[in-house]
Amino acid sequence: MKNTDIRPGDKVRFLNDVGGGLVTRVEGKIVYVEDEIGFEVPMPANEIVVIERGETAPQTSSSSKGGQPVEQLSAPQEEPEMEEDDVAETDERHDDRNPRFYMAFLDGGHQGDKQMVDFHLVNDSNFYCLFLIVEMGEDGLARELYNGRIQPNTKESLDQLDASKLDVSWHVQVVLYRKDKPFALFDPVNEVMKIKAHKFFKDHAFKNNDFFYDRAVLLPVIKNELERQMENLTKQETRKVLREKGELKSSTPKTAKKSNPDIIEVDLHIHELLDDTRGLSNADMLKLQTDRFKEVMEENQKKKGQKIVFIHGLGNGTLKHEVRRLLNTRYKAHNFQDASFREYGYGATMVII
Repeated sequence: MKNTDIRPGDKVRFLNDVGGGLVTRVEGKIVYVEDEIGFEVPMPANEIVVIERGETAPQTSSSSKGGQPVEQLSAPQEEPEMEEDDVAETDERHDDRNPRFYMAFLDGGHQGDKQMVDFHLVNDSNFYCLFLIVEMGEDGLARELYNGRIQPNTKESLDQLDASKLDVSWHVQVVLYRKDKPFALFDPVNEVMKIKAHKFFKDHAFKNNDFFYDRAVLLPVIKNELERQMENLTKQETRKVLREKGELKSSTPKTAKKSNPDIIEVDLHIHELLDDTRGLSNADMLKLQTDRFKEVMEENQKKKGQKIVFIHGLGNGTLKHEVRRLLNTRYKAHNFQDASFREYGYGATMVII
């Protein structure tokens, strides 16, 4: 069936992604699909295939009289502002003091000799987000590019763009609020996002991530304190500053005991990564720890047979759970097991590349 035939109530599947469900509403070229667990996913209409017509599909004139067919055709288009957003699901694992909101660019393939990117927004928080993206003209006035509202814990496809034309500075404004309960009020976010076209043409520019099956370039619009301090520094400058402040113990994974020179040992305890954790929430610290885990895994992806021991400790089990989750999803091609109980107790995981 044609994409223009998609209507609320239709059962659909995704072309370039896993899943599908029932169409709840259609807004322009964006179709909102409710999956089997009740989560509403926005998808471009050209990435959806209708597999079964819903009961809300308009009837033909053979089952109607007089002017009724016209009314029935228009009715489904006027219904939808269904109030799913009033009961949007929240994720209790989120730290509501540190909501996250990203611009995401996925490899959109080639159109002729043009490298294309698919532009998305990712709302990784329990807040509704009103957003406005503008570009400033030489006259000092803003030109609107995109605007809208994104529900909690949702990603939204906005456009497909020519990567070579993305040497731009976009002004992004975001307002956060909740509808399900009282919330601490945030100041409106107002960020200038500088996007460099050459980044999309580098090897390994698009990276594995927690939001898409495909690799992506993620740019945080809402930044935590650490990101703000480091955003204008290069990677080498960042490591130099952290090292001078004593907040970075080592730029390379720790090696194991001399008796096991072939094993890389990486301690993920936060006090091994930072000397001072003041100003960081539990979520910030967990992100630093999991980022360190991902960094080591990416550095050793091609070293077949390499053994890496990640020391995560027991604690409340959050870090261990996150490490095991990543190993079962992003790095499922590699084997892992509990590390030596004699040396690490229950507080470490060994990965075999």
